[in-house]
Amino acid sequence: MNNIVYKDRHVTVFQSALFQTNSTVVEMEDLVLVVDPAWLPDEVMAISNYVDRIRGKRELFLVFTHSDFDHIIGYKAFRADKVFMSKAMAENPEREARLGEVLEFDDKYYITRPYPIEYPQPDFTIFRDAVQYRHHSTKMTFYLAPGHTADSMMVVVWQIGLCIAGDYLSDVEFPVIAQSSVEYEATLNKLLAIHDRNWFTRLIPGHGNLSLSINDWLQRRTESLSYIYSLREGIATGVQMDEGSLWSRYHFPVSQMKVHSENIELMTKEYAQGLWKWYPTEKSGINPDLSDPDDEV
Repeated sequence: MNNIVYKDRHVTVFQSALFQTNSTVVEMEDLVLVVDPAWLPDEVMAISNYVDRIRGKRELFLVFTHSDFDHIIGYKAFRADKVFMSKAMAENPEREARLGEVLEFDDKYYITRPYPIEYPQPDFTIFRDAVQYRHHSTKMTFYLAPGHTADSMMVVVWQIGLCIAGDYLSDVEFPVIAQSSVEYEATLNKLLAIHDRNWFTRLIPGHGNLSLSINDWLQRRTESLSYIYSLREGIATGVQMDEGSLWSRYHFPVSQMKVHSENIELMTKEYAQGLWKWYPTEKSGINPDLSDPDDEV
């Protein structure tokens, strides 16, 4: 399968048939960058073959935005010169479990791959925000993005105004909060500062359609925050959000209902632990914690 959903002079995005998962190839004058190559063997090999055709003598860099098994599944299909990931991903104590999920997936669907399954090994790790890596004329800036997972990160390719955001700001799924809603909210808020420092206009999420304008990804950010605040209000008040409106916006309730329930379970535990507070107001459901540093946890 060779499902290219977007292509311009510098950026080619392959989208898997599974979960609309995006794999990004960035062509610069001095390097080729591949981010999160995924899913099925034919899909991964189509990306690998494409890279082999265009690469020439340029160096090949691999970036992994986080350690979810669907994002690392294509690692060994590429002969990379450098591999980039967060320090938290490199040191993930559950990396064997992530590998196990790959093997379980392949076993369940009788899948064989023409490359070995291994956990990515880093050459360059990101341990704080705004770490830059320059290769000749290309500059990449990395930002930690916890919340979805503890080891998530984003990368901005500075010259072409592109942010590759991992599993944030999808238009086909609401926030998948596997680690922390507090961290997730902070990452969404951090995006504004990332933009101001890097002026990216386009954003590629891990799943779904590309966001090709500032207004579009800002709208997605608002929708993600609204989802989090609606869950918090429901947990704090006992009046749950209208799930009908949720499924009118997101169209895959069979698979996403389980994620929604897990989000509620996680955030209920956070509320019991005092990790966030809810202050209802007459005019807004937005949590005043955002503007009151004395209330931050």
